[in-house]
Amino acid sequence: MSIKILCSTAFHAAMPTILEAFSKVSNQVCEITFGTTVGLVEQCKLNSLADAVILTESGIQDLIKHQKILQSTITPFAKTGVGIAIAKGASPLDISTKDACIQTLIHCQSIAFTQFGASGIYFAKLIQSLGIEEIILAKAIRPDGGLVAELVSQGKSELAVQLVSEIKAVPEVDLLGFLPEDLQEWSLFSVAQTTNSNQAEVIEFIELLQNPSLKHQLEPFGFIH
Repeated sequence: MSIKILCSTAFHAAMPTILEAFSKVSNQVCEITFGTTVGLVEQCKLNSLADAVILTESGIQDLIKHQKILQSTITPFAKTGVGIAIAKGASPLDISTKDACIQTLIHCQSIAFTQFGASGIYFAKLIQSLGIEEIILAKAIRPDGGLVAELVSQGKSELAVQLVSEIKAVPEVDLLGFLPEDLQEWSLFSVAQTTNSNQAEVIEFIELLQNPSLKHQLEPFGFIH
């Protein structure tokens, strides 16, 4: 029997590294379902057969409220921030300060961000608070979820805004950088066992994610700890 894990797309690139480390301490196979926090939370609420979840803090809190995860097993282990992707080899744009970043967003030809991913929801609120919502939405491409940097690699968008760990999952683009601190929102990720799981191996998986060595291995994928 495999361990079924509902996991944020933020770990799409890093998951093979995690699973390789887990294979060294357990013979158990993991079955991963990737998605947006919003989508995975709804899936978990509908009595899915998942044994564990890896989600943002908001997703974890929602599942606590609906008694879908064991609160005693919740383990924060990594965080990442929102960044911008550009085409491979494209001339770098200035996002080093708040004002420079706003000007880059205003003057780009097109920009992609998700409708339901954590970073997309945040970015939509950000452009509204900055008073540039109308300008950005007029040239935006907004899929429900997925790796929006792929739209940059396909030539469909000049820029893509998403969690840096998700941008890192698309090697055909360059990471322009993190949003400046005064525009930034950091996403903390936690793992937790679901209330319908009785697999002892889930605890082994959770303990692995606390390992300092593994946390260092996640840094190239855009995570900090």
